[in-house]
Amino acid sequence: MSSNLVEEIIKGRKTFFIAPDKTLFPQTYLEEYLTQGYECYFIDTDIFLPIEVKIDIILSVFKDSILFFNIDASIQGTSWPHLIKGMQEKYPSALFGVLYAKRQSLSERQALERQYLYAIGIQCGCIQLEYQKKNNFQLIEQVLYANQAMGRRKNVRAVCSNNCSFQFSSEQNGVIHSRITDISISHFSVVLPEGQLQLADYEKVPDIAFTIHGLRFRSDAVLYMTRAVESGTLFVFAFQTKAGQSGLDTVNRQLLIPKIYEIMVENCTDLLNKLFTSATRKRDSGPSSDTVTDVQAID
Repeated sequence: MSSNLVEEIIKGRKTFFIAPDKTLFPQTYLEEYLTQGYECYFIDTDIFLPIEVKIDIILSVFKDSILFFNIDASIQGTSWPHLIKGMQEKYPSALFGVLYAKRQSLSERQALERQYLYAIGIQCGCIQLEYQKKNNFQLIEQVLYANQAMGRRKNVRAVCSNNCSFQFSSEQNGVIHSRITDISISHFSVVLPEGQLQLADYEKVPDIAFTIHGLRFRSDAVLYMTRAVESGTLFVFAFQTKAGQSGLDTVNRQLLIPKIYEIMVENCTDLLNKLFTSATRKRDSGPSSDTVTDVQAID
């Protein structure tokens, strides 16, 4: 994994749900939140690395992140209040929230709020999930909005690898085929050798063929901007529908969303797994080893 790719993956605000209850909060929701600009991931527990070490790594690497803890998850040797309080003290600027299944009594809910909101001082809420998971989509969406989980980008970009490409042909430029640098539901960008592609500002390119993680589709696009980079020229295009409106046609949009999320999860998971594996090896080598992995070590 190149240092440039690592740098791109780390950028932007991310929300991590720690030990989520997927019966109340399924992963398919995360794809839908992507369309609203929220970059969200699940972090599961395992027997190889304590959850507190995983959290420590996430907070050390993804410095602009929000963590929501499922305090109903039972993990041997882990006390959620103790863990969250410790992380709050170690990372005073970190943003934490908690999720839990609906309680039968108001007094129990109020006790949890007093403990986490006031005694520990988390900032992102103490959220009670409903038994009907369909009701939780909007509830968590409201929580993401309230905590400004979108960050500064309106649409989340997926950094592409070699399995994302585009192709089109024109009389002026001939056949242009290249790897896509990154893609969102509104834009995509490519880097081409200087002089290979000649387009005027805001010129429309019709019927571009895309291959995105095995998905093939066609769409029009308009040149949004260009910028000189070390390896040539960066071209940023905005998708355009057949009717001439900004964005993708409905079918293409629905097909592309899962692929964008697939790329993002693959990138983030690959990075985290390398960090987690490195931390596991350090722990196994002796009690004095530092379990927080330097991200540069995985380049």
